[in-house]
Amino acid sequence: MDPLTAVSASRMASGKRFAFYISVQLASVLVPGLVAVTCITALVLHAEHPHDFASAVSRAAQSIRGPAVILLDVSWLASAYVLGYVGREVAFRMLGIAERLSARHRMTLNTLHLEIESAYGQAVVERCLRTHPLLGHLLHTAPPSPRSAALRQPGGALRVGQGYEAFTYAKSWLRQHNPALAPDSIEAEINILLSTLMPLALGTWAAISLASLGATAVTAAVLAAMVVVGIVFAQVLRLRRNECWEALRNLLEDHEMRLAAARMPGSPLPGADAGDGSQGDGSA
Repeated sequence: MDPLTAVSASRMASGKRFAFYISVQLASVLVPGLVAVTCITALVLHAEHPHDFASAVSRAAQSIRGPAVILLDVSWLASAYVLGYVGREVAFRMLGIAERLSARHRMTLNTLHLEIESAYGQAVVERCLRTHPLLGHLLHTAPPSPRSAALRQPGGALRVGQGYEAFTYAKSWLRQHNPALAPDSIEAEINILLSTLMPLALGTWAAISLASLGATAVTAAVLAAMVVVGIVFAQVLRLRRNECWEALRNLLEDHEMRLAAARMPGSPLPGADAGDGSQGDGSA
């Protein structure tokens, strides 16, 4: 690949990554924040005017005129972003606690490595690690000291050893060199699912307060919200583990696809025998 093509591809990848970041921020921060701010506003108006809520909303809307509309819109969006961001961060902290408490969703480095070798074979894994020596170092190096691990605060399901660094390396490589195989869709889904928890809690509270539900209906609404939260956490725990697995698996498949492309007739790259250990430098 010539330098100009490489620079163009790098810029395109950076643009796609920025677009992905903006999309995630809108879907998992701003939109949930808008819902949360709306619910909080409704709860405040209801608390101040418990017997005349509809009229209070109408009077509040009519009292806003001229430049005050712009100021209100900017303040509304800013508050929504901050509240949405904080709500998502709190949800991630709760998820971290759930991961530490759930032995099923804690993953050691050796477990992940053995799963990949079992699925693809030791020869395929070794070929990939010869091309990616840093990944091999991370997969085979002893865990860092507890102080070092506490300072870097690894996330995801890979909380033991250097699995988080191995996962980050694989994800970063795919984003730069093969975005189609990067696990970005899983990352987006995790963020969006967790961002629903705060609007769900505030929305349930607002529905109970504004509708003046009876004890049975309130109990049913709270139980329904708790069930939804449980389902969301179960799904996110599964997705966090899948994200780690797919990043490393897709890096392995990316490597093998490049080798296969090099062996195809008419390929400008020299072919190689799949059984030859010397062909491990098959990265593009």
